[in-house]
Parts: sequence; structure tokens; C-alpha cells
Amino acid sequence: MATALGAAAGAGVALVAAAAGWYAYTETHAVLEPAAYAALRPGMPLTALDLPDRQVQDPPADRAPAPPEGADCRYYRASGELFVSVDHYRLCFDDEGRLAAKDVVPRVGGQQSSVHEEFTR
Repeated sequence: MATALGAAAGAGVALVAAAAGWYAYTETHAVLEPAAYAALRPGMPLTALDLPDRQVQDPPADRAPAPPEGADCRYYRASGELFVSVDHYRLCFDDEGRLAAKDVVPRVGGQQSSVHEEFTR
């Protein structure tokens, strides 16, 4: 009985550790550095951008302004901090793959702008 309980507890600890590791990996590989974000200009083609290899898994779309019509938007973290709310960067691309808008989506409790930071149209 004690062996089974120990095995179950060990499996639970391993599962929690694996989940925390996956969370840390996905969050830290979806960080767009502030200087890289600042250098982005509307009209730049997606193929020319050096973006993180992952996007945010659960984007804060509810805190973001309405996207440009027909745009494909991607979200990236502004910081690699874990287990805290951070600002996000939203990059929206038009149907030709050019940057149409870029926005800072504030962390929970932060200021929100109702206007897009930049547009190409």
C-alpha cells in the first residue's frame, strides 16, 4: 500500500514538473524583445521579420483593440517573466503578408488604448 501511494505521489510530482517545464518553454519562446518590436514598421513583409519561433498560446485578445479588417494577428510576450501578467505585442498582417498594424496589449490592470499604434492603410 505504501509503495503504491509513493508511486502515485511520484507520478503526480513528475506530471506537475513536466507541465511547469512546458509552460516555461512555450512562454519564453514567444518573447519579442522591445527593441525588435520598436524597429517594426508598417508595410514590412512577414517573410523579412525575425520573429520568435512561437506565438502566445492564450492571447489576450479580449484586452486588445479591434484588429484591422481581414488581418491575421499574432501575439507575442513583451517579457520572459513567468507566472505574472506581462504586456503583449500584437502584430497584424494584411492579406499580402505585410505588417498592417502593431499594438501593445497592456498587462492585466494596465492602461488600454482604443486606437491602433500604427496602420498602413
